[in-house]
Amino acid sequence: MDHWIFISSTKRFRMNDFLSDYGFVEFEQKNNVQVNDIVYLYTTAPVKRIEYKMIVEKINIPPAKQFDDSAYSLRKQPQSPVEKCVRLRVLEKTAAPQLHLSMLRQYGVKCSMQSPFRISGKLLEYVDSFFEK
Repeated sequence: MDHWIFISSTKRFRMNDFLSDYGFVEFEQKNNVQVNDIVYLYTTAPVKRIEYKMIVEKINIPPAKQFDDSAYSLRKQPQSPVEKCVRLRVLEKTAAPQLHLSMLRQYGVKCSMQSPFRISGKLLEYVDSFFEK
């Protein structure tokens, strides 16, 4: 089982509303995620912190089976279907200020938080310590 950080843009999608209504979300599958991997969902500015712990529920979802979440989109143009998606189910939400980007950087995050990446070691221990499950 791997652990990941995925990125949710506040300028592109109303993630909190969607997760409140459905309890899951689908992302374009770009990495080698597997069912039962854990994903921490980082929300971009102005939030700039991890807000959710999720589990990978399904992988390789083809366009015809992808959930229509367009009502929650903030994009000016409709997004065309992607080749395959991964479905993430919410396990827990947190408002921990310690998961802000400034703190994540102290534990080794060096990237610009624009695309998904795998985490392990001290960063994983630190992030996971703010979730119960």
